Amino acid sequence: MKWRSRKKKEKRRNDYRCVRQQGGYEVIIMNYIPVTENDKRNMLRHIGVKSINDLLIELKPSIADSGELGLSNPMSELELLEHMKRLSEKNNLMKYFIGAGAYNHYVPAAVNHLLMRGEFLTGYTPYQAEMSQGTLQAMYEFQSFICLLTGMDVANASMYDGSSALAEAVLLSSSYNGRNGVFVNNGLNPQYLEVLKTYCEGADLEIVNEINEKTTCVIGQNPDFYGNLENLEYLSDRAHKVGALFITCVVEPTSLAIVQPPGYYGADLVVGEGQSFGIPINFGGPYLGFLGVKDFLLKKIPGRIAGMTADSKGRKGFVLTFQAREQHIRRERATSNITTNVELMAIASTIYLSLMGRTGLKNVAKLCYSRAHLLQEKLAKMDFKLLNDKPFYNEFLVRAPSGSSENVLSHLLKEGILGGLHLDHDNILICCTEMNSLQDIESYASIINERMLLK
Repeated sequence: MKWRSRKKKEKRRNDYRCVRQQGGYEVIIMNYIPVTENDKRNMLRHIGVKSINDLLIELKPSIADSGELGLSNPMSELELLEHMKRLSEKNNLMKYFIGAGAYNHYVPAAVNHLLMRGEFLTGYTPYQAEMSQGTLQAMYEFQSFICLLTGMDVANASMYDGSSALAEAVLLSSSYNGRNGVFVNNGLNPQYLEVLKTYCEGADLEIVNEINEKTTCVIGQNPDFYGNLENLEYLSDRAHKVGALFITCVVEPTSLAIVQPPGYYGADLVVGEGQSFGIPINFGGPYLGFLGVKDFLLKKIPGRIAGMTADSKGRKGFVLTFQAREQHIRRERATSNITTNVELMAIASTIYLSLMGRTGLKNVAKLCYSRAHLLQEKLAKMDFKLLNDKPFYNEFLVRAPSGSSENVLSHLLKEGILGGLHLDHDNILICCTEMNSLQDIESYASIINERMLLK
């Protein structure tokens, strides 16, 4: 019986493994995806090939027949530095008046200096067994900062970015109350909405147009994509009346230094993008997502939570307390398959927040607010139509006179200014941070005024 059982296992294993000779090489195909032959034919027809063998082609080197790479002669260190300097001089230095989810803030020199230390600088996030006390403490401090800023009880040790943090918060909501309707308030970042739709499609969730007993969560962004600030307490009340959770999305977290934290107006979960905290724009990444929750959702939160404890001798120490992922707990209780956190970016944000402190962060927020309002006032005097009907933080929406918004942006670009994001209906979304000096704002206005006079 044992012999026959072993033979059956071997046969079953061979059903999932076949070996083919392709171009002199042995190609092993593991058929571990449960699809029918009809599924395979449909997929092959969709991508335009006749068989799986057609996908296995010989790779030929792209180097010329001579085998030469066409590289220049070797350089000394001094020559290489001069060469790199000449290349860098080809870059165009721009003035940024564009945000829409990624913001140009000043990064103190100490952030990169400390981040480059060998104790921190790694592309890999260590696990419990190899974590140093320093890494764990940095995670703990990051969590503490997020809780202070958002008014939440618990925060995890960071997530991939703001959009995936929002999607994970929605999955958490559905796991908590077993519902599948997701209500999204107006003003959510369109890119976040697209990511959310992708997650919903794979998790049998549905974005709905009304709040009712089937709604798992209600999402509101504050400030919203257009910069508007709003008291979302009414949205929180509507969510809680039907037993749904209320998720506040904060894309520009520097605003939390001067506006009321979401935890004070009923948010059950707060998510956001932490790029503004010491992380340069850097061609779109890597960025940093944060997620904070109220106490009752502690054991549902995805990712990692570092905690502070004491050893047998009473000495303070740090440990990795929770990891609610399917590799560590029963699959049916896991809320996420998130493996890790963006530790290096979380450390950068922790250093930034430590350096800025309460006063420094408030000063940054006040400068963003005041300079955005100053530029809006100047544009209003030039007959730009102001489209924000609520108070705004550091971004605002306008439309140029006579429908010439795109031409205005083109003219600014020629003068080395990224003047804003051109949206539908010829609208412009303009952003100011502390990096936009009073002189920059004056130049922005004078260039537009000069163009309008020439026209």
